[in-house]
Amino acid sequence: MRLKELENYFRENKKRFLLSVMGVAIGVFSLSLMLGITSLMEKRVEKAIGKLGALVLVVIPGEVKNLGGRTLQLSFYPTLKVKDAVAIKEKCPDVEAVSPFKRVSPNVHYGGKRIDAQVFGVWPDYQEISSLNLRCGRFLTEEDNREIAQRAVIGSEVAKKLYGETCPVGKVIYLYDAPYKIVGVLKKRGTSLSGEDLDNRVYIPLSSAMKRISNVNYLDGIYVLPVSKDKVKEVKENIRELLLKRHGKADFSVNRFEDLVNTQKQAMEIFSKLSLTVSLISFGVGALGILAVMTLSVYERLVEIGIKRAFGATKKDIALQFLIESTLVSFVGGTLGALTSGTIVLLIATLAHWGTYIPVKGTLTALLLSTLIGIISGLYPALRASSFEPKEIIKSS
Repeated sequence: MRLKELENYFRENKKRFLLSVMGVAIGVFSLSLMLGITSLMEKRVEKAIGKLGALVLVVIPGEVKNLGGRTLQLSFYPTLKVKDAVAIKEKCPDVEAVSPFKRVSPNVHYGGKRIDAQVFGVWPDYQEISSLNLRCGRFLTEEDNREIAQRAVIGSEVAKKLYGETCPVGKVIYLYDAPYKIVGVLKKRGTSLSGEDLDNRVYIPLSSAMKRISNVNYLDGIYVLPVSKDKVKEVKENIRELLLKRHGKADFSVNRFEDLVNTQKQAMEIFSKLSLTVSLISFGVGALGILAVMTLSVYERLVEIGIKRAFGATKKDIALQFLIESTLVSFVGGTLGALTSGTIVLLIATLAHWGTYIPVKGTLTALLLSTLIGIISGLYPALRASSFEPKEIIKSS
């Protein structure tokens, strides 16, 4: 019987009902969309840089500063060597993985096709540090590095541009005129926080990059992965002390990778705060709308309330009726807003090729909050409706 009454009431007050629903829907839409996009951005960052960020430390030969949101290397010293990376791996406790790196700039070509690709010399541990996933083949090994081997692991974009296929393992890629055998192809990763195409890269053994291509004995940096997040600070200090003893001076910088991409992190935080503020304002408007509509409804339905009380309805029954109505309005609006925002986030993830992503956490949070808004907004009208006595209603009418 109560469901029939609700259906009749909402049918008779369509415009009022729709306005209340839209007020809540906008609030839920804003909040769930903000949480969904923020989670999507975090997922994209995680996919782009793997474990780099909160965990990984980067040793740079020189001074590095984050100025005006941009990372600048203010000085460079050719003093960071492979032996420093070996010492860090052997003498610093709580270190899970280490990979020195050297960036080189050879001509990259095959079959008459030339491309602009980034070429890095790394150790095998780089795969774990950057969470690189292989589409086919294998990554570089200790044996490749020890033999100064002409072997390479390429990104998916390099495979597409030069070979027109997804898995050219066994073929060669030319760096200058030196043939490097392709032993592995990486899965698609997208772009880095600075906009670099992570799929347009070629990885070769560090020894080959330094001795065959650049003919230098110094590094561009060393990535260090601590065993856990709570060990980052301790490992950072251990590295600093070790290198000071080895070099005799501070001709290097030890930074967390997330500090070097501070601009993007701050942008995400600002976006989240602004979106949250807008969402809360929208929720406030929706709550006031429900409160106003339900309060007005109480006075419009005094005769209905009086008749129900005269035929045995208790104050609790009357209060529960109005509380259910306000909660239902809020829930319907919340569901509408959550479905709309979820569809938009899924569409963004699909179009941006970030994989299928459904913002379950954001949607459930917004729905829960909308239901609470409905209950809180309906409390006063419900209590007001239950406070009327049949005699008072008959006298006033």
